[in-house]
Amino acid sequence: MERPIRQRVLVFLKGGIGDVVFSLPLLGDLRAGFPDAELVGLSHDQGADVLRYAPALDTVRATGPMSARGTVREALAALGPGRFDVALTPVRSWRAAWLLLRSGARVRVGFGGGPERLLLTHAAPVRPFEVVFSRRFERLAAALGLPTGAPGRLEVPAPARAEAERRLAALGRTAARRLVALHVGGGWPTKRWPREHCAELTRRLAARGAQVMLVGGPGDRASARDLAGAAPPGAVVDRTGAAVADTLAELSLASAAVGIDSGLSHAGVALGVPTLLLFGPNDPASISPVAHARLVTQPLSCRPCNRAGKERCPEGHHRCMRDTDPAQVLSALEALAPLRPEVTGR
Repeated sequence: MERPIRQRVLVFLKGGIGDVVFSLPLLGDLRAGFPDAELVGLSHDQGADVLRYAPALDTVRATGPMSARGTVREALAALGPGRFDVALTPVRSWRAAWLLLRSGARVRVGFGGGPERLLLTHAAPVRPFEVVFSRRFERLAAALGLPTGAPGRLEVPAPARAEAERRLAALGRTAARRLVALHVGGGWPTKRWPREHCAELTRRLAARGAQVMLVGGPGDRASARDLAGAAPPGAVVDRTGAAVADTLAELSLASAAVGIDSGLSHAGVALGVPTLLLFGPNDPASISPVAHARLVTQPLSCRPCNRAGKERCPEGHHRCMRDTDPAQVLSALEALAPLRPEVTGR
């Protein structure tokens, strides 16, 4: 008796790390809707680093660096031989829709509203005023008639966690001390927490016996060096600029994390790490609430300013982040993931 041919489902993702993280509920919906299919994720290199820890996926393929503008031919080469039965993408472009068509999928799902709709068999409605990012992606599953609502999850397997432990130990990580991740950079300039606040929080965490792991992109290395230089000896493990896959594996070892509205911080939430998110210009309603994450915001009439305040504060004061001081953050962190009492003699 011949075995039935296994269906193949393709999901093509672009954007920043956060965009890929926000696609995780969609992947869970597809896993539930196609339990026996091979579910393949295609993204740029950094996105693939995230997707390799997505338990819903069977296969992950990469198209090249996030900064590169790859061609459809290169994307098809990355996918390798074989046709797909179903293909989806939240990317609204003719090129993305053409990729779905060239994948051989008879069922092609994306967002309507543009000329790429002509290449799709199913179109999810565009709702420009919908705030929650993951809900937007879920509409692709709904367009296929699938139930939605799966949680966004990342899981780092034991071998990758063990290798992460070895990397951190080589950099001075002390296993007996609680590890708190601190994101020192992040996308828009106005999303970032002031450097002096990061330095003071690091000192206070060290006084409570914790080690601080600094995470961020290559552009955050200079800030991280300054923070590490001003911190007590042995208080900081600097991992800014590390590969995304390595950072996520190391982040999974943290007892808690302090982040901003950034892809790495949202990935920490998906990993199940107790995470404090410091929100300034963006709307807190853009993310779905989870039990192990807390938001810290300021009750200012000017916020959220969203993209109007992307490069600089429209009011000129940036109080949405400056008024969130280290004492407030430490208090919220203690309530979320209690730390040891402050040592005497500080």
